[in-house]
Amino acid sequence: MAAIIWTVVIAVFILLLFAAKTMEVLISSNWYRRWFAKRQRFLAKLSKGLFDPFKPKLFLDLEEHLKTLKGDVVEVGIGSGENFDHYPDGTTLIAVDSNPHVEKFLRANVEKVGDRIHLKKFVAASAEDMSCNGKVGVEDNSVAAVVCTKLLCSLTEDQIKKTIQEVKRVLMPGGRFYFLEHVAGNPWTFQYFVQHFLSKSLIWPTVTGGCCCDRETLYWIEQGGFKMVNSEKISANLTTEIFSGCEADMFSLWIARIRMSIVNSILVGFAEKGCYTEEKKLL
Repeated sequence: MAAIIWTVVIAVFILLLFAAKTMEVLISSNWYRRWFAKRQRFLAKLSKGLFDPFKPKLFLDLEEHLKTLKGDVVEVGIGSGENFDHYPDGTTLIAVDSNPHVEKFLRANVEKVGDRIHLKKFVAASAEDMSCNGKVGVEDNSVAAVVCTKLLCSLTEDQIKKTIQEVKRVLMPGGRFYFLEHVAGNPWTFQYFVQHFLSKSLIWPTVTGGCCCDRETLYWIEQGGFKMVNSEKISANLTTEIFSGCEADMFSLWIARIRMSIVNSILVGFAEKGCYTEEKKLL
């Protein structure tokens, strides 16, 4: 009996390793990037009702911030530009995304918003290296704000740490990092255990392109050496209205509802970079 149990355990472990390796190869393939660039717009529509209620307050602070600190805004992991409706008029935007295939969808959406947003440039780069390995990317101390929504969940903890340091690198002194992410639920709740099981078993990352639903993102932001962090964690209410207007079949909506119930713990806020003379806190 013990031999059978150990055989099953080893078999499951091997399958999980195989799934993880398969996912790694798949999401790095050019075919997958093209497919995901098209699929991303549909996924954004399904999650719009869950995340959009938190955006007005976030982008209102951005608007006030840009009145006192003039400069460009970087959005990391911008996708096709689902945040365009929330940017203040006259925003000069530098778009950063690791998937170069999103650029054509992004530029199409820029044309729809007209003169309200000026797209300064598109940088095909990872969040951890916006300098593009020293090539022309985003320069040091060059932007007034960095916006990041629904991206950090798809990064490893090491990548999150590097991304936060990159954010600090490109921000001017006094610049702000605006974030909106789904994170781990409250400890010792049923949702918390489900999130950790789905992420640690690689089930969730495998079916969502690398996303993890158990991230303690605020911890890494607070350890990033910012002058100040202002944030709140909110459990979003799931109602039928959040999916209204979605052009999807019933099965897709059902899957989306289950998915949203797992990731409805939302972290929203901003962190401000200090001046050069302030002591830096290393990760």
